[in-house]
Amino acid sequence: MDFRKFIKLLDSNSIAEIMFTNHVKWRVEERELNTRVVEDLLRKRQKALRGVEQQGEHRFKLTYLHPEKEGMDLIIVVDVKERGSKMRLTVVTVFPQPSSRRVKVVNDE
Repeated sequence: MDFRKFIKLLDSNSIAEIMFTNHVKWRVEERELNTRVVEDLLRKRQKALRGVEQQGEHRFKLTYLHPEKEGMDLIIVVDVKERGSKMRLTVVTVFPQPSSRRVKVVNDE
């Protein structure tokens, strides 16, 4: 999927379905999250979105502010399939990451 098209569909909340494999469900639980938090971010929290990186033809890495832990981001990697004017997302992985990995501070001495 084209990067611009993905952003447009994500922005317009054109998500028909969000799927989680059993492995991802297990990893989300292990990381003390739940799938509802991930779905909420993908469907409703565009203001928390801090970055999008295309990792393959149909794979995108989304960086959100972590909704429950200050100073942390939540990384969500999804595979995308088009369904007309909507898309189906399959969550590949979800993991927390310190926001400092995204935000670089330049020391001007």
